[in-house]
Amino acid sequence: MARQHDADVIICGAGPAGHALATLLAPRMRVQVVERRASPGNGPHIGESLPGAAAPLLHRLGVLEHFRLAGHPERGPAIAVWDTETPVWKDAISDPAGPGWYLDRRGFELMLRRRALQAGAGLAQGCRQTRIGRYSGGWQLDTGSTLYRAPVLVDATGRSGGIARQLGLRKTAADPLLCLYSFLASPPNAPDRAMRIQADAHGWWYTVPLPLGRRVLAYHLDTDNPLWRQLKRPAQFLARARQHPLLAECLEGLVPGRMQCRAAGTVLLNVDELHQAGDDFLAIGDALFAFDPISSQGLFHSLASAASAAKAIEAGSADALRDHRREMQAVAEHYLWHWQGTYRGPSRFSRYPFWQRRQQLPGP
Repeated sequence: MARQHDADVIICGAGPAGHALATLLAPRMRVQVVERRASPGNGPHIGESLPGAAAPLLHRLGVLEHFRLAGHPERGPAIAVWDTETPVWKDAISDPAGPGWYLDRRGFELMLRRRALQAGAGLAQGCRQTRIGRYSGGWQLDTGSTLYRAPVLVDATGRSGGIARQLGLRKTAADPLLCLYSFLASPPNAPDRAMRIQADAHGWWYTVPLPLGRRVLAYHLDTDNPLWRQLKRPAQFLARARQHPLLAECLEGLVPGRMQCRAAGTVLLNVDELHQAGDDFLAIGDALFAFDPISSQGLFHSLASAASAAKAIEAGSADALRDHRREMQAVAEHYLWHWQGTYRGPSRFSRYPFWQRRQQLPGP
């Protein structure tokens, strides 16, 4: 028989959002994090930027000093060829919150994990098969070996939104955006510190230097565009990027690297329907809203939504939960407004399918 473990909050998912929420709650509540993976990954992870506005959140988590000592380099300027063929510069130092950072993403996630455990959160890994159910006091999660029970359940499972999906909650139809990317070996002291963004007929590119002698190069296009199969070949991927002068000048001398791909389109949980699962269920991070990478807000959203959820859970009232959901709805509306404005920008490509299909807001 499965052993039983009682907690005040069960958090499904041990990514940045889950560990941030666990850190904020654990000093005053019994928090159990449940993760399907048996161990953290050890390879490079895309999602490598954090804005300066995240500093107060890192301070609240108690990791800001450690984060600064870890040596994540400050973000340089952003250079974009987007609305026109003329490059537009935006200096990161002009941001009132500060320039932000390029991350060693794996190191950042390990820091959050250590902090959550230090705060007193429990962590169960390798829980690949979980069944969600109800009992008289709230939620139960059966992993086969352990039955976890708690009054509050939080979905922090990332873009898959596995828990919300089990509960029958509805998401927007996924935007068919595919991210092809590669981590290229780069001199650790390379002078270029800029994020470079380039629109073309079939999608958009970005490249940025990272810590530990790496540069990420990524291209975003539609999953139904056969071009992506051609670009999965590393040499052709790099050659295609070098057709753009903005990218070519920082890719000179670099050699092709192993190709990877992932879904990257906007996917939003319908906030108005969350009440159907009960006032004791919340979703945070990508499990709530998975943002298009063009926003550069995914990691920040993970930390900010965790902070908002922690406030609602600690208050323990229906009013606090409604305030949290209203806040998250406002976040979604603000994001969608900017998302549509961004994709309307390159009018010179307006006749191409990639840009045409993004003239409508993603709706539920």
